[in-house]
Amino acid sequence: MKRKKKKRVMKKHEIRLIALDLDGTTLTSDKILTPHTKGVLEKCLERGIIVLPATGRARSAIPDYLTEIKGMRYVILSNGACVMDLVEDSVVYENCISWERTLKILDRLEKYDTFYDIYSNGAGWCERRFYDHLDKFNIEPHIQELIRMARNPINNLKEWLMENKTPVEKINMFFAREEDRQKAFRELGEIEDLAVTCSLTNNLEINYCTCNKGDAMMHLGEILEIPFENMMACGDGNNDIEMIKRAGVGVAMRNGEKILKRNADYITGTNDEEGVARAIEHFCDLK
Repeated sequence: MKRKKKKRVMKKHEIRLIALDLDGTTLTSDKILTPHTKGVLEKCLERGIIVLPATGRARSAIPDYLTEIKGMRYVILSNGACVMDLVEDSVVYENCISWERTLKILDRLEKYDTFYDIYSNGAGWCERRFYDHLDKFNIEPHIQELIRMARNPINNLKEWLMENKTPVEKINMFFAREEDRQKAFRELGEIEDLAVTCSLTNNLEINYCTCNKGDAMMHLGEILEIPFENMMACGDGNNDIEMIKRAGVGVAMRNGEKILKRNADYITGTNDEEGVARAIEHFCDLK
């Protein structure tokens, strides 16, 4: 389904980079990459189109079945806090919160009834008081499984930060009650040096104020000498807005947030209808 375009929609042969959100977008609700979607991504890579996951996840939570696709080289992590070159195993761009500032933010989070953890050094770090009681925060079973797989349980986050002194890519929060989440969204959103977004119905994600997937995508484009006109981006959530707005072709999933759809050039099918594959096939010449 098409919508009124906010900018010129590009000819099929002009797409040179495709940034793809994962959860709710490229992956099905069961967190599966369908064979057809995988095949479409492989065709893009074979034709020299850069395809990169652009996710709120940390490096340790990216499925191997994505990163091991032949030609898959770059990935945007933690809502744009880090861009990695998978071939060189190196960071090509970083936009994090300092560990000192994170300590002060964690102090502030204690006023809320919330689960919180941090992403740093390419992995998630979670206090055992949260890790062992995920049900308390109404976290869906498949998200609980992802948390247990991708988080390192520790006793005290503040002590870990003071010992390791490493920048923090993202702070993640889960709420059992929507009223608590909305209150935190309002209050934390007023802090000038923070960017507060969400990717799930019961979470908030905190990054540095200039950090977002669109910023990371544009920095990678500068490195690869690919202008925004030659970029395509697909997403479904609040944390995908800047990426959708900045890409030459911004695609929203039919299951996406209303605000995202209003900022998109094109609306495709849902993540369970292989909407990403359909959008790529529409805009890219893969014959």
